[in-house]
Amino acid sequence: MEQEYKLSIFDIMQDSTPAGRTSEDGSPAGDTIRKLILDNWEKYEKLSIYFDGIVQMTRPFCDEAFAKILEVRTLEEFNEKLFFPDSNDRIVKQLNDALKIRMKIIKAKKEREDMQA
Repeated sequence: MEQEYKLSIFDIMQDSTPAGRTSEDGSPAGDTIRKLILDNWEKYEKLSIYFDGIVQMTRPFCDEAFAKILEVRTLEEFNEKLFFPDSNDRIVKQLNDALKIRMKIIKAKKEREDMQA
């Protein structure tokens, strides 16, 4: 297993204010970042995500790129694998907000499934 995978949000998105859930028109979006993270999950001990050049991210972008990882990985796995070395307070808040909302969505979905079972 390789030591570290470094992913620059700005290098991939080519935009200081990344937005969008899916890359339907061929330009990168939140799903592009999530796929890169998940494709490299098993190959590296740690995944470092860099936000240099990023001013603001939309909530849908944060949800798609980061929070939806919780649909296939636990919060503990997320916290052990992903590192955000240059994130500032605003980015941390955006990430935390997206994760909290996604965890509520996952919990509600599980509760609905349990009730139907």
